Amino acid sequence: MINILAFCLNLLIFQKDTSGITYEDYQRAINDYKPLLVDIRAYKTTPEEARSRFQQIMHTMKEAHPTVSYDSSEVSLFFPLMGFDYRAVGGRNGSGFRAEGYDLFDQNAKGSHPAHDIFIKDKNQDCKDDRTGDYVSILSVSDGIVIGTENNWQPGSEYRGGNYIWVYDTTTGGLWYYAHQKEIYVKTGDVVKAGQKISIIGRTGYNAAMKRSDTHLHLTYLRIDEEGNPFPVNTYGWLKNAVTLLDPRIAADLKPLALHINFRLLKIKPKTLPTLSFKAPATKTEPQPIEEKKRKRRSRA
Repeated sequence: MINILAFCLNLLIFQKDTSGITYEDYQRAINDYKPLLVDIRAYKTTPEEARSRFQQIMHTMKEAHPTVSYDSSEVSLFFPLMGFDYRAVGGRNGSGFRAEGYDLFDQNAKGSHPAHDIFIKDKNQDCKDDRTGDYVSILSVSDGIVIGTENNWQPGSEYRGGNYIWVYDTTTGGLWYYAHQKEIYVKTGDVVKAGQKISIIGRTGYNAAMKRSDTHLHLTYLRIDEEGNPFPVNTYGWLKNAVTLLDPRIAADLKPLALHINFRLLKIKPKTLPTLSFKAPATKTEPQPIEEKKRKRRSRA
């Protein structure tokens, strides 16, 4: 009920400021976003067509929220994992972020990672943090409108995001993407506030479900330019300064997680380890002259 009232209030506000957008236009833009993602994933649309549809949706959202503005120096967030802080972000100083090659509209585009993975300690992979024994809540990092969710991912599916949430940020006019969740507690059209619980961390998604993968949240932010095109932004600085309420049980053990990716990359394969032997010195030395004479005498005897 609260979400419905907030939605109606937002609608009344923007209808006073805009003449070209109706309630039907706004609702259609929100409801059209997930079908667009599905069509991209299923190769039912070309990248050019997908970009045009995306731009139309983003223009509608920005026109409906005319106060949105992007200023990277002014962005203020809630940290998305309850009880954690930026030290849980994988890679040294956020080095896991790689935007090169990213293309939201081309399913064949590979190799980029325009996101930060935020890890919990989950050795037995039950989606509970080992230090607390509890599931970890995922919080909305900002105020926004949910424009797409998936909550029915099944093991064996090749879809990489698993259970996901897309949120249109009503402050910056960008998009937040949360992936791999176990359970989702919001739906398309919901109004969310910064710090609100929206899901719990999980292991859904083709790669995230594999044993080799550690339990984590995949978090992406896309800045939307004036033409309605998406550009990934490295949010490590924002996450480092985000509002958080640390759990002391987690905080005491966060430092190793900050180097998570680096430790895996530096792992030495067993075959590269030196072979140790206790039967002879590691380095050979030439026999001393006196020892050589004794050896010759013994051989003649």
